[in-house]
Amino acid sequence: MQGISFTAIDFETANNFRASACAVGLTKVRAGRVVAQVAWLMKPLPGYEEFHPVNVGIHGITAAHVRAMPDWRGIYGPMMDFIDGDALVGHNVSFEKSVIAKANEASGLPVPTLDYYCTLALARKQLELPHYTLSDVVGALDLPAFNHHDAGDDARASALIAIELAQRSGASTLAQLWPAASGPSARVPAYYSPGYTRKLAELPQANPQANPYGPLFGQTMVFSGDLDAMPRAEAQDASAARGATIANGTTKKVTIVVCAELERGGRPSAKVKRAHELAAAGQNIMVIGELQFLRLLAFK
Repeated sequence: MQGISFTAIDFETANNFRASACAVGLTKVRAGRVVAQVAWLMKPLPGYEEFHPVNVGIHGITAAHVRAMPDWRGIYGPMMDFIDGDALVGHNVSFEKSVIAKANEASGLPVPTLDYYCTLALARKQLELPHYTLSDVVGALDLPAFNHHDAGDDARASALIAIELAQRSGASTLAQLWPAASGPSARVPAYYSPGYTRKLAELPQANPQANPYGPLFGQTMVFSGDLDAMPRAEAQDASAARGATIANGTTKKVTIVVCAELERGGRPSAKVKRAHELAAAGQNIMVIGELQFLRLLAFK
C-alpha cells in the first residue's frame, strides 16, 4: 500500500492554560486516505475550568456544553486507543504537544512518547502564501470547506493538507514529506522544550500590525522560568504577535519581566533581581506573574 499513514489531531482549550482542553478531534489516515474520525467534548480539569470569553468567542464551547462530559482523565484512554501509537500531525502541532504534556502533568499521568509533524511548517516550506493559517492553507490547496475551530473539522483539515502536499511532492512516507526531520525534536523546534533558552536568531519578531492599543504592544519583554500555561516559546510567540519585542536578558530596554515563579513563592532569578535594580534606579520596568501575563495576553 502506498501513501502516508498517521493520526491528525486538534485541541480546543477553555482558556490560556494548555491543561484546559475542552475538545479534541482526531482523524486517522492510512495509505493516504482518511479511514476514521472521532471528536469529543470534555470538561476541563479541576483548577482549569474557567472559560475565558476570548476562547469561547473562538470555538463557541461554553461550560454548559461540557458540564456532563468526562474530563481529560476520562477521554485520555479512548484518545490514546484511537491514536494507537501513530505519529501525530497537526497545524502548529507544538500546541497539541503541549496540551497533552500539560494535561497529563495536571492529571498525574506520564507524558507519552509520540512523534509530531507540523503541517504549518510543511505549508511554509512548500507554498508561497501571504498567511499560513489553517483556513489560508485549505483555501490555497482547494480543499473542502470546513468549520474552523471545530476540533473534528480542524483535525480533518490538517490531515487533508498533509495528504495533498504528499501527493504533490510524491512522498509516500512521513520521512519523505518532512525530509529535514530526523527525530521528534527535529519536527517540533527544540525551543518548545521546557527550560530551553532561544538563541537571538530564534526569537520572534514583534508584529507591527498588532493592535496598537493592546497592553503588550510596544513593550520589551523577558520571560524568567517555565510557565504552567504553555511553553515559554509559545508565550514569546504570542506576545510578539501582539506587538511586543522579545529579549533574552533584562537590559535597560526591557519594560516587562514575566516571572513564572512569582506566584509560587520561588526564589527570584537573576533576571528578576536585575529588574528590581533597574526599577530602583528609575527605569520604567515591572515584574509580573503568570496570571497577570495571561490577563494581558487575552487582549488582542
